[in-house]
Amino acid sequence: MADELDRSVPDTGPASTGYDKARREPRHPVPAVYQRYIDLKVMMDDTLVPVILHNVSSCGVLFESQVPFEIGAHAHCIISLPRSLSQEITFYARVKHCRKELDAFFVGAAIRTADDPTWFNVFLEVHDYIMKRQGEVY
Repeated sequence: MADELDRSVPDTGPASTGYDKARREPRHPVPAVYQRYIDLKVMMDDTLVPVILHNVSSCGVLFESQVPFEIGAHAHCIISLPRSLSQEITFYARVKHCRKELDAFFVGAAIRTADDPTWFNVFLEVHDYIMKRQGEVY
């Protein structure tokens, strides 16, 4: 399964952070006020790791964790908007970088596959809708 995940999305690193490859597309930030409306669950080695989502695109995510993630590790992720969508979206990602800042680790991961790409795109569209109407929706 790991080989299949590695072939799904070409390697891309974050832009303007000193990594060697630019992102294929911009990520959509998740401001602190909206973080309580978007749930991201990350499973590593059959353990649920509490995280806070900071940004997302169809190619990657950046989240904050209290524990470090090994570069190259594969993660099983579930993202949801409980107040907006009834569907949870499952995807798999590979850790590209993990940097420590104060008491937290900021982890960037490339999205390899989504169980249902259509629902993943619906999530991105709903997120964009909410972000364009900040203050009106929530």
